[in-house]
This record gives sequence, structure tokens and C-alpha cells, in this order.
Amino acid sequence: MQKKETRSVKKSFRFTPSEWNRIEKKCALLKITPTQYFQQLAVSGKTATNDCLKEKQRYLAQIANVSSGINLIARKLSDGSRLDFWVLNILLKIEQKLDDEWLS
Repeated sequence: MQKKETRSVKKSFRFTPSEWNRIEKKCALLKITPTQYFQQLAVSGKTATNDCLKEKQRYLAQIANVSSGINLIARKLSDGSRLDFWVLNILLKIEQKLDDEWLS
């Protein structure tokens, strides 16, 4: 059995405030600490982004759903249709989809 190494070597780096801000934003999106970010990047040349990509895909799907609803409303408006109940129903469906996704 191989003995597990402890991380005993400590190094420091300097960043501009804007560079550090970008790093902090990336870490927040990835839900990792800056130390974990740099360890992953140094060892493997990349960071674990699967969770971030899945979340981005979910948001894009929600935006597409909202966009579809808005397009339906626009088509009805261009047809000269009355939208009273119809628009309210579509907007409520959009709101429900957003609530389901964002509050879950």
C-alpha cells in the first residue's frame, strides 16, 4: 500500500484585483475553494466543470421555454387575436416553470 502524501509545500502567487475577481467568480460557479481550483488546474490542467455545465444547460433550457412562450404571445399579437385570458395563461405557465426550476 502506498503512503499518502500530505501537502506540505506552500507557494504564493500575486494577482491583480480584476484577475482575483475572475478567479473567485469561477470558484463560486464551480463550488470549490481557490486552493482546490489551483490544485486541480496544476495537477490535471483542467477543473471539474461538470456540475457547472449541467446547471448552465438547465438555465438555457428554461430560457428557451420562456422564449417560446414570448414567441407565441408575439404571434398572437401579430394575428390581431385578443390575448386577455390566453396571455395570462401562458405567462402563468412560464412563471410556474421558472418557479419549479429555480426554487427546487
